Amino acid sequence: MSRVWKHFLKNLAWPVGVAAYIIAVAFGAVYADTVFKGGGLAVTSVFVVLPIIVYLVRDMWRDAKEKVEHENQLLLHRIKYSDNSDLYEK
Repeated sequence: MSRVWKHFLKNLAWPVGVAAYIIAVAFGAVYADTVFKGGGLAVTSVFVVLPIIVYLVRDMWRDAKEKVEHENQLLLHRIKYSDNSDLYEK
């Protein structure tokens, strides 16, 4: 298998996986709604809303982590390349 096909199939896997997940949740919601009243809402809220919340929290965490790492690198760069002669004048 060529590298182009590998990259193409890897890029195609996420949309196909998400579509399959949505279809599975929809079928699960319909089935749960036939089993007990309000089951469709319960399945939808657990398998759709919960992953969205987890994704948002993870994204916010990564953003905060990258921001702090960037600030640390900037601070270290300033310390490394600054003229610290004013600290030693006394």
